[in-house]
Amino acid sequence: MADVIVVGLGPAGIIAARVLGRAGLSVVAIQAEAAPPGRAPLAAPAPTLRSTSDDEALPQAAPPAGLDTVGGSKLLAAAQAYRLDDWSFEMRSATERRYGPLPPDSDVVDWPISAAELAPWYDIVEDAVDAAPRPATAWTDRMSLAAAGLGWEPFAAPAAASPDAAPLLVGSDVEVVRATVTAILRGSTGEVTGVEYVDGAGDLRTRACGAVVVAASVVPSIRLLLLSGLSADGRVGRWFLSHNAFVVHGDFAGIDLRRRDAGPASAVAVSEFEGDRFDHSGLGFLGGSLLQAAMTGPWSAQRLDAAAEGLSRRTTGGADAATWVRAHHRSIGTVWAQPDQLPRADNVVDLDPVHRDPSGRPVARITFSLAGDDRRRWEFLATRAAEWLRNAGARTTWRPPLQAQPLGTHLYGGVRMGQDPVESAVDSFGRFHGVPGLVVVGSSTFPSTGGRGPVETIEALSWRAASRLADDLR
Repeated sequence: MADVIVVGLGPAGIIAARVLGRAGLSVVAIQAEAAPPGRAPLAAPAPTLRSTSDDEALPQAAPPAGLDTVGGSKLLAAAQAYRLDDWSFEMRSATERRYGPLPPDSDVVDWPISAAELAPWYDIVEDAVDAAPRPATAWTDRMSLAAAGLGWEPFAAPAAASPDAAPLLVGSDVEVVRATVTAILRGSTGEVTGVEYVDGAGDLRTRACGAVVVAASVVPSIRLLLLSGLSADGRVGRWFLSHNAFVVHGDFAGIDLRRRDAGPASAVAVSEFEGDRFDHSGLGFLGGSLLQAAMTGPWSAQRLDAAAEGLSRRTTGGADAATWVRAHHRSIGTVWAQPDQLPRADNVVDLDPVHRDPSGRPVARITFSLAGDDRRRWEFLATRAAEWLRNAGARTTWRPPLQAQPLGTHLYGGVRMGQDPVESAVDSFGRFHGVPGLVVVGSSTFPSTGGRGPVETIEALSWRAASRLADDLR
């Protein structure tokens, strides 16, 4: 019997397994095996999707973006290493103090942990991943000067030395099993007793343990809990959130910006329009985002096609947009944002009553739509991004339309943390309310998104939660 089973070996699971293993506990980490396009068919089958509960949920062609392997979806992303801004931890109380009542259709709450409490865990993570800004480039220097010219304070984006967190497992004595966990098992009094899983041969097996750490990505974590009968009285799956990221492009008229010379971890950012760093009175939205100007590495066909969205024939001189981008991509600069989204009870992940995965289990059903404040926030931020590009020398700017991204890479919520079990599913250490031995880590526990990348916050929370679990099990 293992002391702990960790489900999933993305960044949250790797850190949990490392901490628990080095604490002298016997740890089994179970990682599902990916199939094209990178997700495991039983752990992360394509969900169904609808905009409202009145709509029919339609099967999707692919699961949420991500990668089911040791290292997880962090391997797909820029290795940026941001701490969450302080305001995000106290979003509700800070807003009420400054502006009065919150929007009535939202369910904004404070985090049950402060930025100051999490700071020592950020320090540990940053030391472990060797976080530091990447060297400046001609593009980031250009955008730094332009931001300073607007009276903003640009800074180099912090980044981990590598997007691969797997080396952190070295020396932790963790048993890694390639399989898909299909249920969390409990005893007669509700405590965790083990997991059920499908092994590589397709056989259904069980493994006993004293505690389970659910560390899969957001939708698979929610689905596993629901399939295990762990709904927290309907709170699991609620307050589902997404970074509906967007970009604004600029044409620098024949200047080779050399953005392909480094990857997107090399970036310059401004925080003037993040959180509550500007007056929101009368704007019709809360929060904001970092704005970032990043390098790209080599331009893929997908990136070229995406840069053509929203491009007018006035800019291209009448040429086809995709053709023009292919001819001019060296001169295209981009600013991107990952804006806040307010939690709303109507944005939900539950189990589809009709559609099944290959083993006959319900797939996830996602109900998700943008609200008016999402569009107002986008309009405000996109205007500032375009101003930044023009001050850097862009002759014209354009942007694709804002799109809901419930299948994107930055998903949040559904297993919200909080002190009150009536309003949350887990506490600040990820311990599931009322289920001894069950811990959930990852961005599914976030009460809000923040306006910057989540990975370092995921890692810091996981380190803290695993350290507490190790103490609890000793």
